[in-house]
Amino acid sequence: MEIETLDTIRRLAADVCKLPGERLLRASTLNEAGIDSLAAIDLILAIETRFSIAIAPEDVSKVQTLRDLAVMVDRLVTRRAHSHDE
Repeated sequence: MEIETLDTIRRLAADVCKLPGERLLRASTLNEAGIDSLAAIDLILAIETRFSIAIAPEDVSKVQTLRDLAVMVDRLVTRRAHSHDE
């Protein structure tokens, strides 16, 4: 996982969900960070826009942490880049 991706997602979460950055660093899960299901939807939409990707609802349901989200975003960005190369 790219550290830059995780940092970008943390910044988006802080902005979109109106949460202090240090809270996002300490929390082990999205729920502990204060990201409820409605805030998560807003965050996913912001991530999709920022990274020019589409995140499937079934993939979102597997995400427990910001790190999980960053790994998924990196995977989708890589997949998109490879599909443009072909």
